[in-house]
Amino acid sequence: MKKLAEMMWWPWLRRCADSARSGAVAAFAVLLAGVCSPASADGYPERPVQLVVPAGPGSSTDTIMRSLAQAAAPMLGQPIVILNKPGASGTIGVGFVTKSEPDGYTIGGVPSGAITMAPHVAAQSFQQADYRIVAMITQAAGVLCVHPDFPAKNASEFLAELKNNPDKYTYGSDGVGAFVQFSTARIFQPQGIRQRIIPFTGADQTVTAFLARTIDIYGGAIASIAQFVAEGKAKCLLLTTARRFPTLPDVESLDDVKMAPSQTLLWRAVIAPRDIPQDRFEKLRDVLTRAAQSPEFKAMAAKRGEEVWTISAEDAAKYAQSEFVQMEQLARELRLKPN
Repeated sequence: MKKLAEMMWWPWLRRCADSARSGAVAAFAVLLAGVCSPASADGYPERPVQLVVPAGPGSSTDTIMRSLAQAAAPMLGQPIVILNKPGASGTIGVGFVTKSEPDGYTIGGVPSGAITMAPHVAAQSFQQADYRIVAMITQAAGVLCVHPDFPAKNASEFLAELKNNPDKYTYGSDGVGAFVQFSTARIFQPQGIRQRIIPFTGADQTVTAFLARTIDIYGGAIASIAQFVAEGKAKCLLLTTARRFPTLPDVESLDDVKMAPSQTLLWRAVIAPRDIPQDRFEKLRDVLTRAAQSPEFKAMAAKRGEEVWTISAEDAAKYAQSEFVQMEQLARELRLKPN
């Protein structure tokens, strides 16, 4: 047994082999699977956990995940440190997470588009099978807003104006192959609408361009535009969801214009590398789910137009898979999917 251990390069395995060499093979197997295993949850976490956010500081995803980390850290017993890795519609950060050691110390706080939309637009360093969704965190509506003098006062007039004037208007998106491009395509295509999309790096950059009148239409998260709606600098006309949301109760939904099947939710989740030990997965899921249900987090999310979304890990995986397939088909129709 000692000779076997010396052939192994893992230091933890050598220590376990030394302690087990006088016992039976079965006892040694128990040690490897339990006390001596680096995958054991005993004492986990023993150091800070890194939460990778594939968006820049101050973005909607960043704000949500920082608040989640603040609520979850006391429950976890260790700090949760944010690491921003923006770029490529969120896929750079996702790739970083999937390539990290699957020990529960590196996880990712991601928007839906980074894992169900952007992978269809450019070749990625990761596959669906490379990560697991630990927990859904929030769900929200995307929103389409225009300047106060835009010639439409409701969703029906807005869609009619866009349809009757092809390529007249520009609208901002949160990157190529990201949420806005896909969600608007699901609305515009059935209506025969063709307008010019301008990609930015995120909703905050989009709203800046919108306020400067560089673009005609804002598309993105409610939180980034709500302040300017209140100030009379923007009017929002249509949500990307089948139902209305409390933050902008007067903004019409897709159901209001008889387009409910074209719904696209903006959701955020925490992911982990595929091979994370199940006990650590379960501990993280429990902590993150409870943190998202805390009054402080729920209040913060509500102010930003988002709702806490608690579903099982199995249902989360099924939902993401279904959306992934739908967006893959849409990417083909839009001729975005690489060969």
